[in-house]
Amino acid sequence: MSRIYHNQPLANLPVDNVSVKTTWDSVLECTKDGPGVILEGVIKGKARYCVTDKDLKKVRYYVFQVQTQRAHRRKFDSSGKEIEPNFSETTKISKGYLNSSYKTEAKGTTDKLTDQELSALVSSPELTSISTKHRIPGSVGLWVEEAQLDKMELGTDDSVRVKTRGNSPFVLSIGKVENESATVSNYAGGEAVGASWTDKIMNIKSAASDTTPQESEVADDEWDD
Repeated sequence: MSRIYHNQPLANLPVDNVSVKTTWDSVLECTKDGPGVILEGVIKGKARYCVTDKDLKKVRYYVFQVQTQRAHRRKFDSSGKEIEPNFSETTKISKGYLNSSYKTEAKGTTDKLTDQELSALVSSPELTSISTKHRIPGSVGLWVEEAQLDKMELGTDDSVRVKTRGNSPFVLSIGKVENESATVSNYAGGEAVGASWTDKIMNIKSAASDTTPQESEVADDEWDD
């Protein structure tokens, strides 16, 4: 059954008018730093801003205060194609007759982020100073262009999945998670975040390395590591 989504709850938010002393393009420079992050969490607060820069350019954004449940660095191969992050430093390998036993092998440095690491990566002092009155302890402030959420329904306590633009608070894509199915029901921006996350971020595992009946990687949900 199809559903029609709209942004009426967001559109009803009061608009805070603020000014910055630089150009907005210079503020966006932070989106070029680093690979960015992918995270899953719950919206605990939301605000709406109209920002005017020194050239009188106006931009409109929503800022979501997201309580993060899990987060990883985005990862790319040598050609620039996004690939699945390393969810854990180790992995279980099944072995023996009928895969009756397991061994643990190293996978290298994990791309998993602690709350402190995530906050350091997506924090911008200039943007934090703007949204400080809406800040909620234990959450990160994520900035989404107003136009990006057209016909999208997001409310407090909704679960979302997010990709950021570089190591910044600016959102590339955001999707609402239906808790009963753990799938993304609607999304905005970037590539189809719903498809990629529900298939373990990217469909990388389906083209996994060669395995034998005697020894293969265990398909546990590595998000829980």
